[in-house]
Amino acid sequence: MTFLIYYLSSPFTFALALSGSTKWKNRLGYLPDFKKPDNGKTIWLHASSMGEVKVLAILKEYLEKSDKSISIFITVMTETGYQSALKLVENKNQVAFFPLDCSSSVNRFLNKIKPAASVFIETEIWPNMIDRLGKNSIPIFLANGRLSEKSCRSYVRFKKPLSRLFENYKRLMVQSEDDKNRYIKIGAPENKIEIIGNLKFDAPVNAVSANQKEELRKKLPFDKDAKLFIAGSTRKEENDIILRIFKKLTEKYSDLNLIIVPRHPEKINEAEKLATKYELLYCLFSECMKSREIVSVVIIDEMGLLNQLYAISDIAFVGGTLADIGGQNILEPVWAGIPVLYGPSIYSVRDSSEYILENQFGAMVKDEDDLFDKLSLFFSNEFTFKRKDATLSEKSRANKTARTILESL
Repeated sequence: MTFLIYYLSSPFTFALALSGSTKWKNRLGYLPDFKKPDNGKTIWLHASSMGEVKVLAILKEYLEKSDKSISIFITVMTETGYQSALKLVENKNQVAFFPLDCSSSVNRFLNKIKPAASVFIETEIWPNMIDRLGKNSIPIFLANGRLSEKSCRSYVRFKKPLSRLFENYKRLMVQSEDDKNRYIKIGAPENKIEIIGNLKFDAPVNAVSANQKEELRKKLPFDKDAKLFIAGSTRKEENDIILRIFKKLTEKYSDLNLIIVPRHPEKINEAEKLATKYELLYCLFSECMKSREIVSVVIIDEMGLLNQLYAISDIAFVGGTLADIGGQNILEPVWAGIPVLYGPSIYSVRDSSEYILENQFGAMVKDEDDLFDKLSLFFSNEFTFKRKDATLSEKSRANKTARTILESL
């Protein structure tokens, strides 16, 4: 089937490649010059999209820390994944699009890279590539493996051919017991599966330098020693709750300031109206430097600042959790090195919540009153949290995965 698709589409793909498309040159297996390390050991990491590239970045860091002599080559499927991957390497020739899963493209790709090991992030199964890797005796690993119930139902129809493919794998490292059982159901041998956990929890603290923090603080109309409470990715009803709580908190903590970052930019005007309703002095971030008025609230009206703002704050609330949304990324404040509070609506981020609570990086609040109480205790120093360590952990899931891969070289 893949040969037929390749044959029918080849005039189109070759035309795109000849026109200079990097993506389609790569997809046909044509790669730029790739400088191999002196010992010839290249580990090939594949992640489909931008979300998986984030996990790949964690594993890459642990691999390079464990063995400084290796070289990493990265492939992706999407344009956004490609742009994200480029940020992880010094030489753009270390990143390419995954080749078409047909013999000619696969052979060209492998002959160029000659990987000592291949690692697929999360769910990728490419029959021709896996078969060729197996025949070339190149170890294949699944890292951070996951398989949804829906995907399992689709794959189980092909259990027999999948069983033969899985024989080529050295190790399948999966996130949970459920993932393990699903992989077994579609033909993976149980003795090759290991439950490691989710690598996304091993992301190191975001590196925001002291100078960057100082520069950002200068752009805020607050005293340099002011206490900062930040509410990120908030929804309409949460903006109301946060501003109402903050009004009450200022009666007790006069040096407390609020940064509020609405999830949707079009809701900024509503946040302004709410600040006025509660008689809070505020400014939009884009206008703070112009007026320099004394305010207690800054409403962020620029994109791309949230992670940096987390890093200069004392504690965060993440939205989509008191509103029945299921949660935004409640790990971002943890990665910024500060504690996080969030509401009970976490059905989209349940595993992140379990990780946060297990490590005491934050707390779940039941409602508005509970949020007020926990913030009061925090700013009174009666309630403390642990902070995520900025160093790479030797006991982490990512380190264990990296060690397993390196042992195969």
